[in-house]
Amino acid sequence: MSGVGMDYQSEYYKAITYIRAKIDQMLTLIGTLPLRPEELDDRTLIDLDPIGIVSDAFGQILSHLHDTNQKLDVARQEIRAIFDSMDAAVVVVNHDGSIDDCNRQAREWLFGDLDAQMLIGRPLAELCPCDREIQQQVMSGRGRGQTIEVDGRHLQIIVSDITDAHQNSIKKVVICFDVTQQKKTEASLGLYGKVFESTAEGIAITDSRMRFLQVNEAYCRITGYSDGELLGRTPRMLKSGHHDAAFYADISKTLEVRGHWRGEILDRTRDGRVIPLLQTISVVRDTQGAVSHYITIVTDISSIKETQSRLDFLAHHDPLTELPNRLLFTARLEHAIDWAVRNQAHFGLLFIDLDRFKTINDSLGHQLGDRLLVQVARRLRGLVRKSDTIARLGGDEFVVLVEGIHNAGEAELLAEKLVHAMRQPFFLEETELHIGCSIGITLYPEDGEDPVTLLKNADAAMYRVKDFGRDGFYKFSQDLAEAVDERLALETALRQALRENQLQVHYQPVIDLAQGRMVAVEALARWRHAERGEIAPCSFIRMAEETKLILPLGGWMARTAIGQLRLWRERGMELDYVSINTSGIELFDPGFVDGLFEALDEHGLEGGQLQIELTENVLMQDYEACRRVLLRLRQQGVRIAIDDFGTGYSSLAYLKQLPIDMLKIDRSFIKDVPGDPGDCAIVETIIAMAHRLGLATVAEGVETEEQEDYLLAIGCERLQGYRYARPLDPVSLERLHADSVRQAAPDSASSAVRVPGGR
Repeated sequence: MSGVGMDYQSEYYKAITYIRAKIDQMLTLIGTLPLRPEELDDRTLIDLDPIGIVSDAFGQILSHLHDTNQKLDVARQEIRAIFDSMDAAVVVVNHDGSIDDCNRQAREWLFGDLDAQMLIGRPLAELCPCDREIQQQVMSGRGRGQTIEVDGRHLQIIVSDITDAHQNSIKKVVICFDVTQQKKTEASLGLYGKVFESTAEGIAITDSRMRFLQVNEAYCRITGYSDGELLGRTPRMLKSGHHDAAFYADISKTLEVRGHWRGEILDRTRDGRVIPLLQTISVVRDTQGAVSHYITIVTDISSIKETQSRLDFLAHHDPLTELPNRLLFTARLEHAIDWAVRNQAHFGLLFIDLDRFKTINDSLGHQLGDRLLVQVARRLRGLVRKSDTIARLGGDEFVVLVEGIHNAGEAELLAEKLVHAMRQPFFLEETELHIGCSIGITLYPEDGEDPVTLLKNADAAMYRVKDFGRDGFYKFSQDLAEAVDERLALETALRQALRENQLQVHYQPVIDLAQGRMVAVEALARWRHAERGEIAPCSFIRMAEETKLILPLGGWMARTAIGQLRLWRERGMELDYVSINTSGIELFDPGFVDGLFEALDEHGLEGGQLQIELTENVLMQDYEACRRVLLRLRQQGVRIAIDDFGTGYSSLAYLKQLPIDMLKIDRSFIKDVPGDPGDCAIVETIIAMAHRLGLATVAEGVETEEQEDYLLAIGCERLQGYRYARPLDPVSLERLHADSVRQAAPDSASSAVRVPGGR
């Protein structure tokens, strides 16, 4: 029995060992169970019924397996829910590279929303959007942290190994995190960093106690300090001493109330220079609203300040001579008047106009003329006191404000010194130049109590000097004031006359003795005022030129004369051309030439039926510009004559360089021939020169038979003057022409055109 018992026991122990192994295997799979095999020792198992024990054990195992499987299913579902809800793409890859599992984000981000069943078991290499090199790096572990871009989304890859009990890698878990926003943030931070370092404005970041935390290169360049010298210190180290405590207190108050401050400040650089800065300070607060940082942006505005200073200087000074201009002079004149009113003081004005400057400027060029003006300004500046103001009003006009004088004698004494100084020669490029000046003087308050009146009266006094031969000075007086008022009244009347068509055109004939007929007429403006009566042309023509009323007046004259010539020709008057006088203001006006061409086209006349008369002085105002205008006129056949020839100041070179047709010999040379040998020599020379140059000549101011005979004898066949007719209105001239034709005699060309009763 005992033997049998021992065999049973042996088999029992074998069964127990087997069951224990199975239980251990199950425990390994399902975790801890309520029944622990180690709780059973050998004695307990011997005393118990083996079959019953086995039965109970398996029953408990099956019951717990069922419960455990249910718990495992719940856990598996929870794990899947967590797996799919992760904000990362997770892919489990088998050792052979096939996909074992993946979550919802992986299907959406990496695999185009393919169903999981279509992905499981397929090679990752065929489906992964990154290239093979990255795949190899990732799967080998070298690419940990690699970033790929899929459909605009940046994904960072993390790979982990799944190992068995022996630490052998059996699977890999690939996790992809979306770092798109991080990349954008990094890009923005990088851009901000580049802006911070590369911007031309200086940027400084300080803490709440205004200690420098960070500065850019521009801030160091502007202040002259290195970042090492600035960091940890405060902007107080940059104080220039030009601002008081109230200034900085205002900045602090503004930052506290508004959160930012912007304004100009003077700081001192490392080398001691004081520079103007445009500075902006902004407050940065934390989430609790407390000040955490200050951001300061500074711009060096030294060059802007210099430019503003230069512009301010140019706004108040003449850029050529650097003297005060009209604007600044007027301001100082107003200040002088205010001071004089308060202190019952007197002061004087000297209005200076250079003599013969225009001739020099036009002959030698504007560049040399500008240099002459600079020397004139320097000479004038050396003759006045520092308390006086000398200004250039424009062109060759200067004015001196002389304060602290008591009578006209003091102003006249200074004027005499200035006139004497201007008589002395100027030397430019080894050229000796002489100009002189004319000065008009006014005193405050007797000659005016406001800037406009004082300047106007000083200008009038200066023109009185011009009228008396220039190179001197004249004190304004009441009779001159009346003349100024008269001139103003005349100007107003002329404007009204032009508006209301009150002027007339009279015509003086030009006689060709060789042809025995009237060949042309010269158009002359005449003005009969309703109250003033006949106003002399010399009075209103000069005033029209000074006020530029000559432009509308000249345009009206040209259109009227061209239209009248067309009317006469239609009535049988065979005149070759009509001649009109042209001033420099008209000649250089942009619309002058086109206006003449339009008038000719309107009346159906050729260019050769119009002649313009210019003086030598007009030709010399701007030779090149004049040449261009005359060539345009010549292209259309317009005739060009030099009026008052011999009285101007110019070089005769223009006679061969400009398209000129005729010389009109001034009446001042004709009135004393043939009795004055000097005048005869001049007239004969002019005619001979004109013939050699192929130019026609007309003698003006012919009044006697002796003058006519003499001129005809020396070769001047075209004459004009009172011997033949005064300037006549169109009807009278037409009647004169008809009478001369009826009285024509075949054997006396000259008598054929004499006017009965003419001088």
